[in-house]
Amino acid sequence: MSIKLVKTYEDALKDAQKRIIRAGVNTVNIVAAQARKNAQQNITRNFTTRNNFTVNSVRFTQCKPSVQKLSDIKSETGITEKAGYMARQETGGVKKAPGGANLIIPNTRARGGSNANKVQRRYHYDNVIKNTVRWSDRGGSRKARLVATAFIAAREKKFIRMNDAFFRVTNFRKGKRVSFKLQEILNLKHKTTYTPQNQWLEPAAESAAKNMQAIFNSQMDKV
Repeated sequence: MSIKLVKTYEDALKDAQKRIIRAGVNTVNIVAAQARKNAQQNITRNFTTRNNFTVNSVRFTQCKPSVQKLSDIKSETGITEKAGYMARQETGGVKKAPGGANLIIPNTRARGGSNANKVQRRYHYDNVIKNTVRWSDRGGSRKARLVATAFIAAREKKFIRMNDAFFRVTNFRKGKRVSFKLQEILNLKHKTTYTPQNQWLEPAAESAAKNMQAIFNSQMDKV
């Protein structure tokens, strides 16, 4: 009789453990999915996104139902490597160009007047470089050489470089007094920029985790 009771007790423990594991798997998957949804909402609300790429890059990995141990129950929420720039938003930090070169920073004009837009193709660095006018080698003062270079750039709708910035030339007018405007498009003045911390993932995870116990209780009832 005692042997049967022991066996029945062991079976009950095994069954309970299976139910706990199954409920645990369901719970972490539900919480991770909610964390993903929260993170996507945080990005949409708190960042300027030019398309859906960043939001769609937030993913979560499901815990497999085949796990056998409580210690193996886990699910993760994060973002793909292609959107790795969001990691610097989460923690804050310094951005550097590969090899220690200066960063290429387009300004609002290069985005068509709004930072919510992509950089226009004609203002991509490679295109700007190919369409940059060489400084005039004519004699005279630097101002005279600038005027000669700006004239060519305006006529051919190209760019000029001055120090660590690229400019387009507009409103070029000849006469007794030559006049024109230089509008900066790209600057290469900085080797680093600093991104202040703007967390989007940790608050999303914390908010989802608040409901974990209630979700687990509900899942235990179902299994």
